[in-house]
Amino acid sequence: MKGRGDIFDFTVGETQGVTRDPSVSVKAAAQVLCVQLRPEHLPSSNLSFEIAGCLDDFFDVVARSEPSITPVGDGADRLLAWRLWSETVRLAVGEVFSAYQAFVAGLPDHLPTDVSIGLARVATEVVRWDLIVRQAPDPNAWAVLGQLFLDFVDPTAVEVASAGGGVTSEYIRAIAYHSAALDQFPQMGGVTICRVIDAVLPFIALKKDLIDGALYLVNPPVSAIPVRVSRALASPGWCYHAEVGGEYLAELYGQLVRGSIPHVLGGRDIRLLRDAVAHLRRHWSRRPPVRRFRRHTVDAKLLVVRGYDSVKDLFEAKAEVANGAWRITDLSRGGVGALVYHDEGSIPEAGELLAFRPHDGVSWHLGLVRRVRQSSEATEVGIESLSIRPELVRADDGLVAVDLLFCDPVLRGEAVRVVAPVNVLRQGAPLFVNAEGRMSKLKPLEGVMYGKGYELRVYQVL
Repeated sequence: MKGRGDIFDFTVGETQGVTRDPSVSVKAAAQVLCVQLRPEHLPSSNLSFEIAGCLDDFFDVVARSEPSITPVGDGADRLLAWRLWSETVRLAVGEVFSAYQAFVAGLPDHLPTDVSIGLARVATEVVRWDLIVRQAPDPNAWAVLGQLFLDFVDPTAVEVASAGGGVTSEYIRAIAYHSAALDQFPQMGGVTICRVIDAVLPFIALKKDLIDGALYLVNPPVSAIPVRVSRALASPGWCYHAEVGGEYLAELYGQLVRGSIPHVLGGRDIRLLRDAVAHLRRHWSRRPPVRRFRRHTVDAKLLVVRGYDSVKDLFEAKAEVANGAWRITDLSRGGVGALVYHDEGSIPEAGELLAFRPHDGVSWHLGLVRRVRQSSEATEVGIESLSIRPELVRADDGLVAVDLLFCDPVLRGEAVRVVAPVNVLRQGAPLFVNAEGRMSKLKPLEGVMYGKGYELRVYQVL
């Protein structure tokens, strides 16, 4: 007789009558789990143990089926395969959530604790995969989590830690995912960020009606979906604190810089882990990134050219046709908010380089996609403006001359940001440019940001 591990082993190979396609593996595992959640297939005794085991098996299939990724240089085919897989997981988790709710509806009013924990776990996974795939929050999943939290939390408690496990831990895990700004991180790194959050979870807590140092606030009777504290200072509820978690992240970042990967995060690319930890440290700090400039509502057409090579061709006057026409929703000194309708081409990726200008504008700006979130009809995109007057400048590193995108004017004593193809600029080598009728030497400063097909470096003009 086969055990659960045999039933769910969809990824071991074709010789056992199964497929190696990770998306098909996930679909099959979800179908089996939904069938097993039917009352006629569950034992009358030891129900909680059986349900927990089925969930473990399903999420193990999901974890083992993830396509391999690297942080830089992934081809279009690999990116497409990863997106197909992640969307399949999101839909599969949604099916399991619906089946679990139907299963719970057939039980007595007082649910066994482990069954409630299972429901919270699946609802949290719905939150997780919606965020990874850049979907708007599912109010049903958050409502379930909020009600379960109220059912299990001690009404006299002023602080709830996630270290104890159970329903409250799952609710805090969902809030941690929500607070991680996944829509501002490359999509293929979303699973890695969630892995880091799972590792830091024991150091995170909810505190009642304590605002100082809080990042997000939840009030399940009114709204279980977290809101930033800056928008809810006068509201009662539970505040999400990650200050101690930030201390753990600082230690973790130091380990990764030294080339050491903790066992709990084994199997992940070290550069991607460093980027994920750095991202969380910024957004979980006492002073997380906030909007610096006031937004102004606008409704206009936005012309966009995407990708380093296309942007470079644009400034070389080799191409004047935009890759797509988007709609501007808001403008600020720091950038643009836009909508990309699904018939306007592929969905952009956080960190993607692009040139943009309003349809009736004159000059092209250089920017980075910082935020991506999908809805049923369109994708919301936040663009950070790198430069309102970018220039294509011929630079020489002593070995070869190359045209690079300069975000800033070349002024003595000032810093200049330079966008270049990946692996073209030599590490530590100065650049020489002819600007304003004289030759200038640019000294490289520490730090480099990698994106899809480009890297952003900073130099000081000597």
